[in-house]
Amino acid sequence: MTDEKVTAYIKKCLDAGRMAEAIDTAKVTGAPLSNEELNVYIRKYLDNGWMHKAIEGSKAGGIDIPKDVLLKYVNKYLEDEKIYSALDASRIIGIPLPMEKIAFIGKECLHKGNISSGLEAFKIIKEKPPEEDLIICGNMCFKDGRLSDGLEAYKLANKAPPADELTICGNICLNKGQITPGLEAYKLANKTPTKEILRICGEACLLEKRTDDARKAFVAAQKVDESRTMDVREISYEELKTSRIDNPCFGQKYCSDCENRIIIKERYFEVSRCPETKEDEEKLDKLMKTQYGVSHFFIEMDILGSGKGLINCAICGSCGSQNVVLSSGDDAGYMEIKKRKMD
Repeated sequence: MTDEKVTAYIKKCLDAGRMAEAIDTAKVTGAPLSNEELNVYIRKYLDNGWMHKAIEGSKAGGIDIPKDVLLKYVNKYLEDEKIYSALDASRIIGIPLPMEKIAFIGKECLHKGNISSGLEAFKIIKEKPPEEDLIICGNMCFKDGRLSDGLEAYKLANKAPPADELTICGNICLNKGQITPGLEAYKLANKTPTKEILRICGEACLLEKRTDDARKAFVAAQKVDESRTMDVREISYEELKTSRIDNPCFGQKYCSDCENRIIIKERYFEVSRCPETKEDEEKLDKLMKTQYGVSHFFIEMDILGSGKGLINCAICGSCGSQNVVLSSGDDAGYMEIKKRKMD
């Protein structure tokens, strides 16, 4: 074996963490391998979280690593949120990890969207991650376009992911050329991506020479009939007051079940397009039921501009019924959609 090949082999062993093998090869072949070089690699192993490789290598090379240095690295792994490395290192040197610090790091990981490290931290302390931290994690994952991680976080929190967060995730995925998770996110949100963003996705796929994904994106864009899409989002009364509506009000209401007129709890929604046909009404009816649990509501047509309508629904604070109606003589511009009874 030539000197170049021996040197390359020794370096390959050192890079892979096989220091004992590198030292033995150097002794057999007479290749130079100094303690200074070994120390550099031991420090590299420690920096990478390979404490067991560092300790094995130090023993093979007759190099002592002080225990306080190893303990310093355990704390460094925790601070760098390398939970696996910290756990492995603590077992090697026989020092238990501080549970309170791990719990804090677990929450920090979840708040950054680092679900794997966060869950591992809570697994170590044998605690279930708090629901609110899981939801924060899920939203961070969605904002990074990591649909599967976001869905996992919400599943562990036993909550359904909000449509708005799913739509954000879908847009991030599509802009990156990730057509499959992008379409899945929109499907879970019960919404349809625009032709423009689907075409952007297709072009991104083409640039990366992923022709199958590009074809999938362009076909999806062709199937979108934007004039027929209908999206709904819930808005607060405060947001409604800042809109172009001067006096947002759907008139007086009363419960047709108990005739209560005083304690009425209201909700408001913006609909991207007002229903024009019976089919549209049925589509909107289904959307409101599945996405918001609303089975009876009113719409004021084209009041928010650009063809957008304003939906209002109410629940009787007295008997809990959704069968709350407008008083007689109200504006004819309102459309009432009630829960349809099955035959």
